[in-house]
Amino acid sequence: MKYTRILLLLILSFSILQIAYTQDAKKVLFVGNSYTYFWNLHLQVEAMVQQNESHHIQVTASTAGGSNLGQHWRAARGLKSRELIQSGAFEKVILQDHSRRAIDAPDSLMYYGQLLADAAQAKGADVYLYVTWARKWDPYMQAPILKGYQELAQKTGAYLMPVGPAWARARELRPDLELYDPDGSHPSSIGTYLTACVVYGMLTGESPVGLSERVALGNPGGLGFLFLNRMTSEDALFCQKVAEETLNQFQP
Repeated sequence: MKYTRILLLLILSFSILQIAYTQDAKKVLFVGNSYTYFWNLHLQVEAMVQQNESHHIQVTASTAGGSNLGQHWRAARGLKSRELIQSGAFEKVILQDHSRRAIDAPDSLMYYGQLLADAAQAKGADVYLYVTWARKWDPYMQAPILKGYQELAQKTGAYLMPVGPAWARARELRPDLELYDPDGSHPSSIGTYLTACVVYGMLTGESPVGLSERVALGNPGGLGFLFLNRMTSEDALFCQKVAEETLNQFQP
């Protein structure tokens, strides 16, 4: 009986802490496709922020493989992104278009990007534009992708989230580091860690240097523990420093 009461008290304490965390957390919506859901980017970002006691976020992802912002706006393929944005439930909205949209259909990026950004800003949300990376076999894609998102940022007043430039810098410094999935397009676990470091820095305004190489939600061995990723300490620090350098470069 004694141990049962202790266990109940521990569960109650955990529940109270979770409620307090939830009430204080900023709500963040990720809108995108597989470049967002590979390796659970949104959850990795939440886990990284969880390491920082001065910031709390709760993440939601609205994604579909290969989707573009036009499909998110039109609620195609069962996507609820527009509805979620217009609910006003999120303080921060991250927009990620199809990885070739800025090259193949730049007018679509501008048009639907502005519609979604305007809708989010009308509800008081900060908007972040997730700049995607070039394909492994064509690094020259990066310049037009960045240009498209920069133009959209200027037009909407949204924040530029320079993920693609961080990838380009990492490839320049360490071509041995495998950021890509074997398909040469999607992120590997390391690529997602680098991306998460950039997103972390943008959402918190703080350097990702010093984050753990282990990414997990909850407490190891405790209730609700979810293991998400693990780097070597060397690779983790490298990704953190590249993210910090890139964020400093793109500061307004």
